[in-house]
Amino acid sequence: MINNIIFDFNGTLIDDGYLCYKIEDETMNFPNKEEFTFEKYRDIFCHPISEYYKLLGMDEKNYDYKKMNDTFFNEYQNRYKSEAKLFDGVKETLTYFKNKGYKLFILSATEINLLKEQLTYLDILKYFDDFIASSKKDSAGKKDYGKEFVIKHNLNKENAILIGDTTHDFEVGEYLDVNILLFDKGHNSRKQLQKLGAPIVSSYYEIRDYIEDLNR
Repeated sequence: MINNIIFDFNGTLIDDGYLCYKIEDETMNFPNKEEFTFEKYRDIFCHPISEYYKLLGMDEKNYDYKKMNDTFFNEYQNRYKSEAKLFDGVKETLTYFKNKGYKLFILSATEINLLKEQLTYLDILKYFDDFIASSKKDSAGKKDYGKEFVIKHNLNKENAILIGDTTHDFEVGEYLDVNILLFDKGHNSRKQLQKLGAPIVSSYYEIRDYIEDLNR
């Protein structure tokens, strides 16, 4: 029975894709910037971030990766309260699963202190049994600490599902050997997600129905 749900955070619980796109559009210098639409962002965003920058036409010899990430982090932290919000149905769905006895977790590439701040501000910290995130501000991948997390909580394909919005979440789910459900309203477009062959949903009500159907 699937009774453990692992949520990604950015683009899965919090609707911050457009904010991230805007920050990059406003602060980064890359070729053909006039062609950088939100749709293009969702079509090419990927991990590692250095690979995403290559897809934007940037040569790593010509930019300061740390400086760019620091700029992004600071802008995001200053703006998320006014320019991002939870997706529709998040609190209702989390309440539903908690009342049904599911354990809820977060596995995020967000820096841990920012994640705690956001979970508190958005008033959803109380729903989660545990969470893990990055110790750095560089949005690095989450495979390594994710592996430790699933071992700690004895999560596997028999009892757990990971919900995420990117191709990287799919890769992480496969690496952790848990079930995967993809959400197409976040940082990757449905066109990108469809290439992976995993189930895809478009709303939190579909998420609830999909998981309940698995357990029937």
